[in-house]
Amino acid sequence: MKILQWTKKIAFVLFVILILLLITGFVFEKVSRSKAERIPPDGKLVDIDGHKMHYLQKGSGGPTVVFETGFDPAGHLQWYHIQQDLSKSYTTFSYDRSGLLWSERGEQPKTGEKMAEELHRLLEKTNTPKPYILVGHSFGGTLIRFFVKKYPEDIAGIVLVDSQYPDDKKYLSPELYEIVNQGLPAGFLKFANTFGAARLMFRNMFPPGTDYQYQNSIMPALLYKSADAVLEEQDQMSAVKRNAALINSFGNIPLSVLTAADTGRYDGFIKDPNLKNEMLEAWDKMQKDLLLLSSDSKQILVPNSGHYMNQDQPKVIEDAINEMYERTINKK
Repeated sequence: MKILQWTKKIAFVLFVILILLLITGFVFEKVSRSKAERIPPDGKLVDIDGHKMHYLQKGSGGPTVVFETGFDPAGHLQWYHIQQDLSKSYTTFSYDRSGLLWSERGEQPKTGEKMAEELHRLLEKTNTPKPYILVGHSFGGTLIRFFVKKYPEDIAGIVLVDSQYPDDKKYLSPELYEIVNQGLPAGFLKFANTFGAARLMFRNMFPPGTDYQYQNSIMPALLYKSADAVLEEQDQMSAVKRNAALINSFGNIPLSVLTAADTGRYDGFIKDPNLKNEMLEAWDKMQKDLLLLSSDSKQILVPNSGHYMNQDQPKVIEDAINEMYERTINKK
């Protein structure tokens, strides 16, 4: 009987502690959001279809290097350092898709076509010099296809940075396909975002140290804004990939495919050695298939790099963009 009474008391105490933690987390999140609202954007805001979108444009001269971020709550911050370096030679342009960081969500659906249209309107409204060298990482490489299909005359060249392959089901076993496409735990992330845990979980998304101090402060501070948009993009991912797979030609637009070549890059993601080897082989095939998008394409294998090449080997990306610029000049 006493054991039962003590069990009830302990359960009650644990319940009270849990409630207090949730209240504390909720208040912490409210205070953090209030502070975050006062953080000035590092770029500019412009009205697109009734909502404000954030972009960062640096440098001058052409063509303009336009960066498209992957499936990522950090938005334009993934290109921040690379953009600073390249702006010494070109106009550079990064932005936050609707709902990410400083960009308001708006009402347009998260389809590949609409996201491409929003980017095009943003470039047009900001008088960004044409033509564009499009640079897309991961999911951003998939989104680029929609822009190329609709506005090919505006594009001078394309650089895909360890790009997602939209028809990955063709190369992956059912088991591996499920692992690769399982996505973020939406319910848990929404809960964590409400009670202050999400900003703590994502506070070191970028490498530690002073070089990434700015990104590591801004991204978690504004995560409460980005989280819903990221989850919405996740919900639309299958449809976006399915439609992107139908866009299978860039014509003769110069294309560079940068592929991460560190064989240990899946060690923390896939534990089964057989599945890991399958993933390495499948990714190699998918990256080679990307070369078929253009009659003027080349692949660059990047050793010592995982999927986030913009953090692991930013100099390689910068070199590829510089080389693409030379290819576009010689093509004229």
